[in-house]
Amino acid sequence: MRRLIRILCTLAAVAALVATAACGTEEATPSTSSTQAQENLRPPVSAVSHDPSTPKSVVIDGASAPTVSVATDAAGTLLPPTDIAKLGWWVDSALPGSGAGTIVVAGHVDDLKQGTGYAARFAKLTAGDTVTVDTADGAKHTYRVTRVVDAQKEGKGADAVPFDELNRLDGPETLALVTCGGPFIGPPLGYRDNIVVFATPA
Repeated sequence: MRRLIRILCTLAAVAALVATAACGTEEATPSTSSTQAQENLRPPVSAVSHDPSTPKSVVIDGASAPTVSVATDAAGTLLPPTDIAKLGWWVDSALPGSGAGTIVVAGHVDDLKQGTGYAARFAKLTAGDTVTVDTADGAKHTYRVTRVVDAQKEGKGADAVPFDELNRLDGPETLALVTCGGPFIGPPLGYRDNIVVFATPA
């Protein structure tokens, strides 16, 4: 029964899951300084998971980021923590080590006051790189990057965000790291694109 509920919630969230994920919706006017970045990040919907396989941190090139559970809001939008040193694991996505589905982890690329976010590392990953997800039970799950997608939030066809893959709870276990990228265009999108890094168990 839980899986059916998760699938229904997931399908309801398809339209907006990553359109603003890892970017928030910046209500303030764009920065007039030479450095353009997001500001006034919206807080995420906090969630609780008691599953021992809940992600607790993500490690890239030896640098670790605490990972907390987050849910989509009423509009189906997934927002990561406003502390850009942290990441958010979508509580309705798959779990590390489950053997199936997509594990969605999102983070902010930057913030005008806080600087560069941990998730800025996502865009620098290339095929063959490894990412480790530490879980609440003390396990370490290592994933190898298979591809990096730069998709336009409002794109169509080949330019669109791969929502079907991000909302998948069946098929091969896959880690998806999501953040913003492309040119900074200001509110409400912030950055034009979403960067999605796909990785499979190593």
